[in-house]
Amino acid sequence: MSDAAKLTRAANNILTRSLNLRREQNLLILADRNSLEVAEVLTRTARELGITATTVFVPRVAQAEMRADESLPLPIEAAIRESDAVLSCLSDRAEHLSYRQRVLHASWNRRTKLAHAPGLTLDILAAADTDYAVINESARLLATVLLLGRRMEVVTTDGRGQEHRLNVTLGGWNHPPGISDGIIPDGAWGNLPPGEVYIVPRDGEGQVIVNGSLPGKVLGQGEELFLTFRDGELVEMQPEAGPAARHLRTTQIAYAERRGDSHWANLAEIGFGLNPDIPTLSGVELSDDKKAHTLHIGLGQSTSLGGSVESTIHCDLVLRRPTVYVNGHLIMKRGDWRINEGDWRQDYRTVVAPETWWPSFTHVRRSGIRTERENSRLVCVWDAGRGRWDSIPVGNEQTARLAARLYDLLPDGGAAISKDALLEAVVRAGFPFSATPNVLWVMHQYDLVRLT
Repeated sequence: MSDAAKLTRAANNILTRSLNLRREQNLLILADRNSLEVAEVLTRTARELGITATTVFVPRVAQAEMRADESLPLPIEAAIRESDAVLSCLSDRAEHLSYRQRVLHASWNRRTKLAHAPGLTLDILAAADTDYAVINESARLLATVLLLGRRMEVVTTDGRGQEHRLNVTLGGWNHPPGISDGIIPDGAWGNLPPGEVYIVPRDGEGQVIVNGSLPGKVLGQGEELFLTFRDGELVEMQPEAGPAARHLRTTQIAYAERRGDSHWANLAEIGFGLNPDIPTLSGVELSDDKKAHTLHIGLGQSTSLGGSVESTIHCDLVLRRPTVYVNGHLIMKRGDWRINEGDWRQDYRTVVAPETWWPSFTHVRRSGIRTERENSRLVCVWDAGRGRWDSIPVGNEQTARLAARLYDLLPDGGAAISKDALLEAVVRAGFPFSATPNVLWVMHQYDLVRLT
């Protein structure tokens, strides 16, 4: 059990940082038998902050196996509508997914910010007592890698020391990663506690060893699970008679099959945990998939993550000590980060463009990718779904500042400007003339410009 001071700090973070609630605003907490103590802590902290917290108890029998044509009870719909924010800490079991999804959609449709925390307990709540800024910085660097990369290879090692490799295609700007850093903007939803970056794979070929946890089970010595994927779908699970496979079939797959679900084997997600304040795996997906130095494979539904596959389940399988390469660059070795920031956050002073690149075009225009300014830096912004917009700076600090200035010299609305006219504008604006090709090259790598 976590100490009272830590829980109070965690609750304060959720109320003021994750949900950005202020005095006299209203929080709705949806709880069941396992999360009533969490509701007590949050309500006590909310009172101290002048925030009104109301808890609605939802028995698990009411959450179970909601029909496709069934709506939330009207009182809960009304409570969501009248709240400034919702914290949903209902059951995390597969048979309660439909109810959780209804809460998510009801909040999203009302543009009520939602903290989604199925299975939240006091021990998991304590993981919100963490440094949000550090998690955000780590998440944005990893998101940069996953956006600029094209191929990812996950290497896991079985108990006999043999390596197994899973290869996936990264979607770039067409299928960008999602950042779960604990900050939930207005009209959006996000998972708590903070600390995850994930992608929805376009495919998936090869094998992976699951040696961490499954929903409801922490894997012990000799209980590892060998999974084979082909074209983004699980096709084999070994050993079939082992405790891990039996548990997964009993708690997840059997339920999906009873519901006639043919998509439960979809490779729905690959995610990285970033939260250093989750001490151990517990078998609760909510915290296990955020634990630092782990990677998780999600099976089943991907629509809530920006994918297109519907399923009656979404279950995360956690890997300890994975090694990961992106575009051949080592980014994680046996669970420890090995990202070389210089490989991904380019410095215009050291980038080397192909010799044929600069003479290969005569006109430049904006690509239409959304951008913003952040402390005078140019940042790329993308719709991560869930009502959320994520962002990363264009290159390193100095490059992002120069990119903001150069981007402003390009016409609005996608009109092209000739290279000669751009260089003339560079001189008039006092922009470093010699830096122009390299800064433009970096902008091109971020898909911010089109060259013709």
